[in-house]
Amino acid sequence: MQTRELIKLIDTALIDIWENNIKSDYECGWLLKEDTLKNALYFHLRNKLGAVFDYNNIRIFTEFTDCEFKGTGKRVDIVIARVNMKAPSRYWGDDVTETLAVIELKYKTGFAPNRIIYDDFDKLKNYAKGIGIDAKLYMATIWEYEDDLVPWLTKPESWAKGRLTELNASYKNDGSGEIQFYTYKH
Repeated sequence: MQTRELIKLIDTALIDIWENNIKSDYECGWLLKEDTLKNALYFHLRNKLGAVFDYNNIRIFTEFTDCEFKGTGKRVDIVIARVNMKAPSRYWGDDVTETLAVIELKYKTGFAPNRIIYDDFDKLKNYAKGIGIDAKLYMATIWEYEDDLVPWLTKPESWAKGRLTELNASYKNDGSGEIQFYTYKH
């Protein structure tokens, strides 16, 4: 499969997983902070796209610090990448041939300051501009706070245009206590 097709497939799957599977996991009490969110996202990606990933030599890495990220002091929550399956090493991090998606995650209570979430947007911006990552970027945020259906990045930013998708969740701003999961593509 060509890179553009894979990126579009991953993008469609991530949005569906976020709005349906992750929402259901949250409502059923399966998620407890950021690590379980990361595990759930990994689980659903493998279930939904595992056969496609196997066929196209794609792997999902968590807490990734190799390849373009090596020596930057940055640890990416999730990287989806194509790997060289013929490489002699069993450690795929050194055998990445193409990074397809970079995902940062935050799961915070309403008492957490906004800055904690914006720090991950700064990381994504650095991946795009500072490191030069040419991949689709995602910011997945569960913020247990009442909020409207608005993006975190409210003004257009060149690094985000056409590459950043926000996967957001917050409580409806109507006092109902209902959680809303939504996406925003820049």
